[in-house]
Amino acid sequence: MKKTYILTIALGAVLVIASEGFAQERTDMSKSESTRMDSLSTAYQKEQKDEALIKELKNEHKDTKEKAKEAKRVEREANNAAKESKNALRAEKKAQKARDKANKQAQKATKARERADKN
Repeated sequence: MKKTYILTIALGAVLVIASEGFAQERTDMSKSESTRMDSLSTAYQKEQKDEALIKELKNEHKDTKEKAKEAKRVEREANNAAKESKNALRAEKKAQKARDKANKQAQKATKARERADKN
């Protein structure tokens, strides 16, 4: 009985090994076919690298556009702030002139009252 089991297992192992050997059919490629496969593989790898580079460049371009847009916005805000500051300075100068003029008129009025009081 042991011999039957061992013989069955051995026969099964031989069949499995033989079927794997036949299933893995070897194809011998010629040197030109091998060279062609290598060149195709190299071309594919180069194409993949180029696509990755193009994608990276597109992303950089997008980032650059966003940064430029942000810079323009900041510049506009700075220009608006400068205009507001300039207008505020003008208004302050006008107010100072008006105060000076009011002070001069007040002094004239005081002198006129003093003269009128003397008469």
